[in-house]
Amino acid sequence: MRRHFLTLGLTMLAALPLAGFAQGNFPGKPIRVVVTAQAGGANDFVARLIGEHAAKALGQPFVVDNRAGANGAVGLGEVARAAPDGYTIAVTLGDSLINNVALYKTLPYDPQRDFVFLTQVVRSPAILSANLELGVKDMEGFRKLAARPGQQLSYGTWGPGGLGHLAGEALNRKLDAHMVHVPQRGEAPVMADLLSNTVSVGLTSAGLARQHVQAGKVVPLAIMGRERSAVLPQVPTMRELGFDDPLFEAAVWIAFVAPARTPPAVVERLTVALRNAAAMPEVQARMAERGLEMLNTTPEQFSANYRRDFDVITRRMREFGIEAH
Repeated sequence: MRRHFLTLGLTMLAALPLAGFAQGNFPGKPIRVVVTAQAGGANDFVARLIGEHAAKALGQPFVVDNRAGANGAVGLGEVARAAPDGYTIAVTLGDSLINNVALYKTLPYDPQRDFVFLTQVVRSPAILSANLELGVKDMEGFRKLAARPGQQLSYGTWGPGGLGHLAGEALNRKLDAHMVHVPQRGEAPVMADLLSNTVSVGLTSAGLARQHVQAGKVVPLAIMGRERSAVLPQVPTMRELGFDDPLFEAAVWIAFVAPARTPPAVVERLTVALRNAAAMPEVQARMAERGLEMLNTTPEQFSANYRRDFDVITRRMREFGIEAH
């Protein structure tokens, strides 16, 4: 019996260095990056650009796997169920980690329990634009128009329950404008509606709106976020214009997460590689071309930002009566 326990103990001791060796030599095979949206969008762009450079540092390819559906819930559900070994990670939007909690009665993941936060790479500030036919030049003009009796106004967003919807409804109530919400499946159709004068105002990313603003095809009214966007620096923030709701300071962000219980050493190695890639001048230049602004947060900063946004956004969703389905 003594000999048996001695042999078992030696076996366990021998295994410990091997476990440490395996983690210390991570990664030993390709890393799957689940993108919770279709190919060609901002999520996909960030995943491929950051993955390309992080792969060089880690010596293994990052293989992008697009898993769109249910506002990101399909892809995040897969990652939540994946082995917590660092070989499956996700790139996703804040909406999928925050808004989905209030939008869906059942989710295949708990964002606060099933993931470890790696880094928020970029933010994509949302901009409120008006169509040309509306005849307004700035937010003050839109305020006056909304105050006139009998106006039939509408606002377009990239989907029900998203940050754009919440911001549009907050503005609607603040101005008592009685605007009709026109939800779309993505921001490109919102811009198409603005260009065709189908909606009065619309919320899209500043990156998408930039070319149309510069061409004089839509009128920029205000930008969301704590500060002006480098994409359209001439456009004032909602706070500058007197809208003090914390919701208007939120921004769409794109981040990397991994399954909960991924070993700390693996988490650190992944995070360092991703953040170093995001810090490269050529990467930042390409992000700026796309209208994306760098965040490149630490996991601690990511968690703090998440908690703040989660509290503000979910509270507004309850107040606006946006119910789970």
